[in-house]
Amino acid sequence: MIGTVLAALPLSYPDAVVVVGTAVVGFVAGALGPLAVLRRRSMFGDAMSHGTLSGVAVAFLLTGAAVPETLLLGATVSAALAAFAMIALERVGRLRPDAAIGVVLSISLTLGIVLLTHIADTGDSAQAGLNTYLLGQAAGMTERDIAVALVLGAVALTVVTVGFRLLRSATFDPGFTAVAGVPTWAVDVVSTGLLALAVVLGVRTVGAILMVALLVAPVVAARQVTRRLSALVPLSGLVGAVCGAAGGMLSGRAELP
Repeated sequence: MIGTVLAALPLSYPDAVVVVGTAVVGFVAGALGPLAVLRRRSMFGDAMSHGTLSGVAVAFLLTGAAVPETLLLGATVSAALAAFAMIALERVGRLRPDAAIGVVLSISLTLGIVLLTHIADTGDSAQAGLNTYLLGQAAGMTERDIAVALVLGAVALTVVTVGFRLLRSATFDPGFTAVAGVPTWAVDVVSTGLLALAVVLGVRTVGAILMVALLVAPVVAARQVTRRLSALVPLSGLVGAVCGAAGGMLSGRAELP
């Protein structure tokens, strides 16, 4: 099915893969972005994306091979740890959200850069390509990457659709959600998990440095058109898809991150 779509586009095969792949990643990230932006946690995704760097590095050090699936698993674990560290600092450490994000972001980025530098200094030829997780490389996408993004994106958007009313209530009226008997920590876990999924899907394509742009910018653009959450989610996804595809094409043609 993916091959049919790629063949139908008036583009060369490599360009078609980049356009479709970045559009899918952009749509998923844009549609999930409101979970961060509307809860005033825009930089939450930034801290998680920076956290993926250390996970990628540790996964490589443990396995000695730059296998994409293994590296993404490491990125997922480290992004989740960064997210829960921020929540813990807010709830237990009693830090303001911006302070908790600043602490985790700085530690995550520093640790990731140190580990990647250490790996590069070893001269191990197998580490080629690890730096793409820092700056991104849309041209490296494959049909398999598109299939994975479609499956995981469909799961994430299904969760949003099924739990839409609860997520909307927790976003605009968390007090009512708590009174209704729904633990706020459970909503935090679900929304954080969805954001982590979006980050992991896009970090190899967009890079840890700019992944937050794909989460935040589409939402900000879509909010100029609508204030209704039911319209904001798909519209933000559409903006993210267009931006992702356009950026992917520009990256491939100009040979830039």
